[in-house]
Amino acid sequence: MLNAVMTTYNRRALSVACVESLKKAYSGKILLTDADAGSTDGTAEALKAMENEKLKVKVIGIPSDCFWNMGMRKGLKAALSKIDDNDLVLLLNDDVVFYENSLDELEALLLRKDAAAVVGAFKDGSGCFTYGGVRQTSSRFARFEPIYPGKDILCDTFNCNCLLTKKKVLKATGNLDRHYVHSLGDYDLGLRMKALSLPVFSAEDYTGECETNKDEGSWKDASLSMKKRLRLKESPRGLPFKDWFYFVRKHYGVCAALYHSLTPYIRILIRK
Repeated sequence: MLNAVMTTYNRRALSVACVESLKKAYSGKILLTDADAGSTDGTAEALKAMENEKLKVKVIGIPSDCFWNMGMRKGLKAALSKIDDNDLVLLLNDDVVFYENSLDELEALLLRKDAAAVVGAFKDGSGCFTYGGVRQTSSRFARFEPIYPGKDILCDTFNCNCLLTKKKVLKATGNLDRHYVHSLGDYDLGLRMKALSLPVFSAEDYTGECETNKDEGSWKDASLSMKKRLRLKESPRGLPFKDWFYFVRKHYGVCAALYHSLTPYIRILIRK
């Protein structure tokens, strides 16, 4: 059985489309644990209504102020408590749409490589890569580049839009780090796997489609006022100082953390 975990909040149409594609992407039975942050649009009810002989859905309620990382932490904790060490675990975002049989292919790759995990690769509607495996480009600074799908490619870390692994691997790494509210928990988990010499492979082909987050309207949008950009940067969906400093210091040291923590403010100051 595939034990899938995701977190949701008021994105009913996206969440339903994701789970519909999930059923077609994997040929075996699926137990989906959904950590729902009090959706008011019927997301949780719609997912429960999708249950059949192949799919079982367990919805757990989480506080409304839980964003991705904290929601996934709670979902993972609930899911892992009742499964065996060698059982498959899938971490996914509710805005991905899987291609048919794509998770069967990832499972085959996981077994063939005897990997700790495999990472799905996604593209947008125009065919451009959006999320997947990630490679470090520096050993001293937090600099990364995406890994496009291909054969025999090891990842340094990953976007957790789709990560297929086993419970025993997550027992070795521990859950997603509680210090992150929304983002960075996936990169942190990948770097912890690398530090433990747990091999993570990129998908050999695209796993599905997922639109990327745009810079327009975010803290990176130079057309916005300085005040608004600062507010957006410090919001949970931006790049909060506390989370970012913690991440860089944890993996690269204090000097790198000071450098990386200051550069976003300089970027905003010079309107870049």
